[in-house]
Amino acid sequence: MYEDNELMARVQAGDKGAYEELVLKHRLKAIAFANSFVCDLYTAEDIVQECFVKVYIHRETYRPSHAFNTYLFTIIRNNCIDYLRSRQASRFFSSDAVPELSDHTTPEEILASRENTKLIYEVLGDLQIDYKTALYLYAVADFSYKDIASIMKRSVPQIKILCSTEHAKSSNFSIRS
Repeated sequence: MYEDNELMARVQAGDKGAYEELVLKHRLKAIAFANSFVCDLYTAEDIVQECFVKVYIHRETYRPSHAFNTYLFTIIRNNCIDYLRSRQASRFFSSDAVPELSDHTTPEEILASRENTKLIYEVLGDLQIDYKTALYLYAVADFSYKDIASIMKRSVPQIKILCSTEHAKSSNFSIRS
């Protein structure tokens, strides 16, 4: 968190190298998060690119009172919702569209990661958008309840309820404890 805030302070001062570091650090997780909404890797990449541009253009408005990734994921979530509203997209998910977002080195690790990712996206695809967002941020992106509440503009108890519903428990989706 502090490293990201330091990088954003440098970005605000005009350091393009710091901006590039932030993009490289958060790009893959940001794309995976956007893809969990729009179910299209290319669209997710476009949305994330637009969001990073917004971060740069509006860099003076960033305040380090929240973690940078909370700030970024809030922008991504809002842009994804806007995209879905404008396209009236269906909730259909093709498991063929699962991105390869890992740093695994062996073919077995890559295959295991891909299968796990497919399962996660299939389960998320069946959920309503609030459940999908909360569960993705909690179980996949490893955000705290507090950060998720900030991103979704909800209370922490509401987020805990979204992350622990019987619907989520009844799926094959593994929720971290």
